[in-house]
Amino acid sequence: MSLWICPLCGKHNSIKHYDPTNFDNDILIILLRGLGKGQGFEEVERYSLLDGSNPELLDLISDRVAVIYDLLYEDVEDDETEDEDDDESLCELEKELRRSEEDEEDDDARALSSCFRDC
Repeated sequence: MSLWICPLCGKHNSIKHYDPTNFDNDILIILLRGLGKGQGFEEVERYSLLDGSNPELLDLISDRVAVIYDLLYEDVEDDETEDEDDDESLCELEKELRRSEEDEEDDDARALSSCFRDC
């Protein structure tokens, strides 16, 4: 089994079973209460962090997401500036092929970044 580690939360995820399609686009806080030794926990309350109830935690998450965003899109921004210079010498067919390849790379990066919003 192959795993990847989320750079936002450190959680180990199976590559084979990872599918963020149905993840909620919210950051939820879940308050739990212990049921006693060996009895587990029960959920007391669930609410969104985006309502401003814990700005310190939201700042930590926002700062980390910004670092991860830069990690994912740093090369894309560099490539775009290099491509602008190279595009003048390419014929139309080569330009179209390059655009389709870049769109595929962007789709892959978006799929991975969706995890960071939902972890």
